Amino acid sequence: MASSLATFEEQDPKAVINSPRSLQACKQEGVLPQELIYKPVEAFQEKNLSPRLVKLRYDFFEAKRRDLLAASRRARDALLADERRDRESSNHQLAMVAKESGLSKGAVLALNSDGLKQERQKLLRAQESERNWLKSALNAELNQLKALEKANSYMVSEASNNDEAVREASRKLKALNDKRAAEEERKQMEMEARQKLEKQLAKEEFHKQQLELEKKREKEAAEQRAAYQRQVAEAERKIQIEREKQAKREEEYRQLEARKDEMRAQDQRRLDIQAQKKDAYDVVMAEKKEARDMRIYNSIQANMEIENKRREDFEKKQSEEQAREERLMQALAIKQEESAKRSFQTMMKRKVIQEQAQRKAEERRSAILDQQEETEYRLMEHEQKKERYLDFKRELDGLRGKNKEINVERQRRREEAEREAVADAVKKKDEKIDHLNAERQRMWDLRKAAQSEAYRAREAVKMEIMRQRIESKFDSKRLENKLGTLLQSDMFSAKILQTSNSMPSLKHSQSQSSQQVSQEA
Repeated sequence: MASSLATFEEQDPKAVINSPRSLQACKQEGVLPQELIYKPVEAFQEKNLSPRLVKLRYDFFEAKRRDLLAASRRARDALLADERRDRESSNHQLAMVAKESGLSKGAVLALNSDGLKQERQKLLRAQESERNWLKSALNAELNQLKALEKANSYMVSEASNNDEAVREASRKLKALNDKRAAEEERKQMEMEARQKLEKQLAKEEFHKQQLELEKKREKEAAEQRAAYQRQVAEAERKIQIEREKQAKREEEYRQLEARKDEMRAQDQRRLDIQAQKKDAYDVVMAEKKEARDMRIYNSIQANMEIENKRREDFEKKQSEEQAREERLMQALAIKQEESAKRSFQTMMKRKVIQEQAQRKAEERRSAILDQQEETEYRLMEHEQKKERYLDFKRELDGLRGKNKEINVERQRRREEAEREAVADAVKKKDEKIDHLNAERQRMWDLRKAAQSEAYRAREAVKMEIMRQRIESKFDSKRLENKLGTLLQSDMFSAKILQTSNSMPSLKHSQSQSSQQVSQEA
């Protein structure tokens, strides 16, 4: 079943477009039918391709498919409108006549052109003039034969009554006949001279028309040669333009490849610089971390040394105080207890302060490590975003190049379709010119044949009259019948045009089609 651009299922990946009008519309737009078939997202998936790039490819090709489908449908609507106009105009009758006759439309138009109509009218006028001339010449011969027949019958009737009278009458009749014969001969000579003059004038007119037609043919041939030369020059110019376009496309493609190579080199250099920066950053961070740990360790050692020194000082003071207390034990028992409590509180405060300092140092170290991890994570995320952006950019550049290639290929197919349309039009015009020249040549042959037939008819009548004179048996009715038969020949009527290869006129075919429609109704 034929599927057209208007009826096929757009979301079916297995749909097929095979109607002739849809294929013609696709050819005019430079679109392949398979480019209009829907492709699902799965058709664009690849092994190492991210879903985002798959969706990008799908959106691009789907939008391109819809654009091509819209253009093809517009071309199909234009074809339908042209066909509708052709059916409403006289082109429909022209197509019907061409279908019935088996000829092309160009041949039908050539055979029904105004030039051939004028040629047919000239042929009919020439036939009429030849027929009138032959009729006048043959009537003159017939009148002469009737006069001879009448004189012969009169002589036979008078011979039975009186031989003398017959002889006298025959002598008078002979004299009269001689006189009439001389007069008839003179008239015949004048008529022949006049006919020769008319024939010479007709021949000169015929030669003049032939010369005019020959000049017209030469002019048409020169115009055709000039048109052919223009077509050849135009074709060469288009070929040169196509070559320049091809060279320009190749140059653009080379520049694009050079830009792509340069971008790849820049990306590689950028990646190398980033790797170097990252390594340098890691080294600096490691050094900073080591220095920070060293500072923390030195601080802890210094604190411990200070605390040990304080403890030693405290123990020393305690020993001194103990010695003093031993001397003043009783007097200062209460004071010693208070002093011990204060020293214990001080020691506990120092211990708490030390623990707080250690906890703050650990928290600061953890914060620095967390900040470093967060920085590394941000750098890695930035690199991933950058890599995704570069992949997206490369895919977008590839899709742009693909779009350009599709447009170039589509333009090439459109130009190819236009060249084929021009070649078909030239072929139809050549066919029309060939049929036109063949029909003109046939009409000239008919005119020559009509002249030859008129000459042969007159010679046949003369031979019949001569035969009756020799036999002295005059029969004017037989000659009249023969004249009627000769004058009713198809060579001297419009029936000769009906035996040609020319087509019936469009008006006649239109009337026939209207009659058929009325009969069907």
